[in-house]
Amino acid sequence: MSFYAEFADHYEAIFPFSDTVYALLRRYILPEHRRCLDIGCGTGHYCGRLAADGFDAVGIDLDTAMIAHARQHYPQAAFHVLNMLDIAALASTDRTDATEGEMEFDTAFCIGNTAAHLTQLQFAQFLDSVQRVLKPGAPWILQVMNWDYVLERETFAFPLIETSQGLTFHREYRAVSEAQVTFHTRLQSGANIIFEDEVLLYPLRSADIAHLHQRRGFTSRAHFGSYAGAPFDPAEFSANIFVFAA
Repeated sequence: MSFYAEFADHYEAIFPFSDTVYALLRRYILPEHRRCLDIGCGTGHYCGRLAADGFDAVGIDLDTAMIAHARQHYPQAAFHVLNMLDIAALASTDRTDATEGEMEFDTAFCIGNTAAHLTQLQFAQFLDSVQRVLKPGAPWILQVMNWDYVLERETFAFPLIETSQGLTFHREYRAVSEAQVTFHTRLQSGANIIFEDEVLLYPLRSADIAHLHQRRGFTSRAHFGSYAGAPFDPAEFSANIFVFAA
């Protein structure tokens, strides 16, 4: 069983819905952006909230357990088990009765460092797919880790997450290099380890992310270090949030 399949039942306790995150999304996802795509939706709570607010929201995730949770808890949104590299397939699978223009999305977002699961080559291919599914000028929101900060270190341990249910979630980056990073995770209840896992992530510095977008004609609209709107500083431990227009 994969880490994410085991994690599905605990995800929203560890990473609950955040009004601050949603507020930043809604700063750029306006009422006229009817069709929204959540890439790497996990258990679906942001996609579900958009659907509850009247948007035609579609979420994709590669993990079947995450999507099963999303479908059960947020039935107003549409969810698909799909690799983020294959989002162009949504044009033919999401709405068979739609016209060509309706198959495109008015906005898309990919948050939670999801894109770091793609190799650097795959990330470039992913941006090509994002461009294909978005309408011209559509807002595209991407959030990854501040890899500029992490890549100056050999290892990095995140602050411990503790839940009201007595769970503790441990995260650490190990064997940090420009090519890849080992992401070690462990969920515990007291001294009992519920699960422990390692996956490879593939870092990209801020300038490289911006350059890859610019080469594809994306226009930069904003760059933040937090969902509260703090400016991005590569020398500080932070998120790395880009807002582009397709």
